[in-house]
Amino acid sequence: MNIIKLCGRSLIKSTSVPRLTKYSTLISKKKEEKIKKKIQFYIQNELPEKELENELSDLKKSIRIQAEIVRTLKNGPSPSQLELSQAVQLLSDQQAMFRQRIEKYLHEEENQNIGTKKLEQLLKERFFYDQSFSLYGGVAGLYDLGPLGCVMQNNLLSEWQKEFVLRDRIFQIDCSILTPEQVLKASGHLSKFSDIMVRDLNTNESYRVDHLLKSEIEKKLKKSKNQTLIQLLEKIENSHLTHLNEIDEVIRKFEIKSPKNNQLSAASPFNLMFKTEIGSHANIGFMRPETAQGIFMNFKRLYDFNQRKLPFAVAQVGKSFRNEISPKSGLIRQREFLMAEIEHFVDPVNKNSNYEKFHLVEKLYVNILDEHSQLNSKFTQKIQLGEAIDRKIIKSEITAYYMGKIHNFCIKAGISKDKIRFRQHLCNEMAHYANECWDLECLTSYGWIECAGIADRSDYDLKKHSEFSGSDLRAERINKTQNTKEQFFPHVIEPSFGIGRIMYTILEHNFMTRSNSTKQFFSLPYQIAPYKCNILPLNESDEQLKPFVRNISDLLTENGIYHKIDENSGSIGRRYWRSDECGIPYVITVDYDTLSDRKATIRDRDSIEQIRIKIDDIPIVLMHLGKDKKTWQKYKN
Repeated sequence: MNIIKLCGRSLIKSTSVPRLTKYSTLISKKKEEKIKKKIQFYIQNELPEKELENELSDLKKSIRIQAEIVRTLKNGPSPSQLELSQAVQLLSDQQAMFRQRIEKYLHEEENQNIGTKKLEQLLKERFFYDQSFSLYGGVAGLYDLGPLGCVMQNNLLSEWQKEFVLRDRIFQIDCSILTPEQVLKASGHLSKFSDIMVRDLNTNESYRVDHLLKSEIEKKLKKSKNQTLIQLLEKIENSHLTHLNEIDEVIRKFEIKSPKNNQLSAASPFNLMFKTEIGSHANIGFMRPETAQGIFMNFKRLYDFNQRKLPFAVAQVGKSFRNEISPKSGLIRQREFLMAEIEHFVDPVNKNSNYEKFHLVEKLYVNILDEHSQLNSKFTQKIQLGEAIDRKIIKSEITAYYMGKIHNFCIKAGISKDKIRFRQHLCNEMAHYANECWDLECLTSYGWIECAGIADRSDYDLKKHSEFSGSDLRAERINKTQNTKEQFFPHVIEPSFGIGRIMYTILEHNFMTRSNSTKQFFSLPYQIAPYKCNILPLNESDEQLKPFVRNISDLLTENGIYHKIDENSGSIGRRYWRSDECGIPYVITVDYDTLSDRKATIRDRDSIEQIRIKIDDIPIVLMHLGKDKKTWQKYKN
């Protein structure tokens, strides 16, 4: 049989398809059994990679049908041996085809896990960051940035300010972190800013219930394909399991225990804000859970500052605090983290259409996972932002504009364009203040993680603060027809950025392995890299070379180029490698030829090619390379 029928379609049978038994001689029996179980699991259930699932869905369906045919023939009254043999052969071929594809995925998954361990080890070795208070065992969810991480964060924020604050002429303010209770009572955070948790009754450890249930149910599904569990997992993933009684019933019915196999407490809400006292009279306050409230507090002043005109936007960069129940994902989930937020105030009449800057991103293609797709196909679609507005997938042109800006900014900062999507919040997971939310999610070793978000907060915050404070936070518009003034609460579109998450994603997406080598390094973009270059004397102890090192350093400093000098011992190759591991794009080597020709060698981190440049020209060459790396060929020639 040369053609295999797959649900009405044909697939040419490959004569080189390996049999399952051939692999058993190449790998251990234990690993072989593990792979076979995973293959059988993925034949019956969805693959984690949606594109791969889409590609193999017909083949999986055909395997299930053929397996049923084989079972029917075996259990029949008098099966024909020839017919049974052909049916088993066909099933074997189909399974082999599926295995070829799935083994590649499993291999990539295994490599990714190994790569993640090496990545996090290198980040700590080079002190990009490490856990806070590690001398005393550390505190989960708290991290200190080292010299490289601190400069990288500054560079990322500098690029963010250029792209958003400078280019869009946005105001920037800096507000208090300590927030009185009344402010957060008005904003709704006091009553609604919480997650549901359970405790291990033996150890008293706390767990966020949706994360725990998802993990434990996935483990159970690997043992049996229980349809009820599959539906329950989908319910958790779509944030539909929110009632405490229902959660307690799930824990009881499916005998869910803690990761340490202990009984769990009843589910209960846990407010994520850090409570404190302000002043000697012990007035209740909180560490702010977001930077936005400070901007809303100052709306009236900002409105006057802008000559009482709309629209205008205000940015703030600063620390926010969330008392996460059980943070375990490094920079991805912190209790104290840096945010960059923008509040774009607009007349609601002009919010959804005719935004003057929308044409700048209208033709841009982005990956979108809207609410309908999540509840049905679960596949992203690549769509122009203009079309998404026309089809009412995105409601507001201002929202779409910021989606385009965020997309381009993240790619420029070093995030892979193939690992970015915008996911729309489902109705039941929307924040209490929002009526439309989109998250920019990036694919990492932790799965799809939210790195930025765009929320339409409507007039919720200004209306609430007017109500609770007694202050009038309305704006005015002129009704030209009736020649009257109308008062209204402006609406707010809010782009917000988790700087730590963006940083981690950039580091992971740019963690590379040198070809024909096991050595790994960070291929960070010039603008984001902690240092733009590293200056090395060929012989660190030779006094003849030191004046040239100082001369180059002074020239770079005068031109505002952040750099490092490595005068430590070691071979030049070893010092090159230290530089690569720090993500530094270029290394400038002062050698003995420099004494006569006053030139130095510039080495490119990614290609390891070298060019020789006059010392006085080094700053301008680096600035040109930073703007456009293609100019390397010009200097090379």
